[in-house]
Amino acid sequence: MDRNQERLVRGSRRLAFVFTVLFWTGALWLFSEAAWPSLKRAAAALTSPAAGTEAIIFLRSLLAETPAFALMGALWTAIGLFRGFARGEALTAASGRALSAIGVWFIASAVASGTFVGAPFGLQAPALAMPPTLSAEMVLGCVGIALVLLGRAFSTAAAIKADHDQIV
Repeated sequence: MDRNQERLVRGSRRLAFVFTVLFWTGALWLFSEAAWPSLKRAAAALTSPAAGTEAIIFLRSLLAETPAFALMGALWTAIGLFRGFARGEALTAASGRALSAIGVWFIASAVASGTFVGAPFGLQAPALAMPPTLSAEMVLGCVGIALVLLGRAFSTAAAIKADHDQIV
């Protein structure tokens, strides 16, 4: 293994570790902030007539966190991607699919936040002459699209490399 490959492996291991810590920190935060209070209220109301209402509140609180759940999916996929890089699988079809999947998670998070569903580009219905505003969700969606395209380029490059190796 040459020096560049060793650096790639070390850096990928570090990134996989950092993303693992971020994933579990985020999972703990999501559980403590989004799920636990509503779940506690729903469990306390199991024997009361308000059980159905509390269950709906619990489900709505989880639904409100859909963009965060999508970002958690992106983190989980990134962990797998960098673990693959650490094994030396830098330019493979699997890494291209993983990179595209991260982009899809980003797009799903942006769509779930309502940016592309509600009033797109920050325009309100009566004031169409207003300039569009750039939001973090829109940037996340655009980065997601770029990652999907980059992942497809990875997959295509891996297929070309496999064809080349087969010919040579």
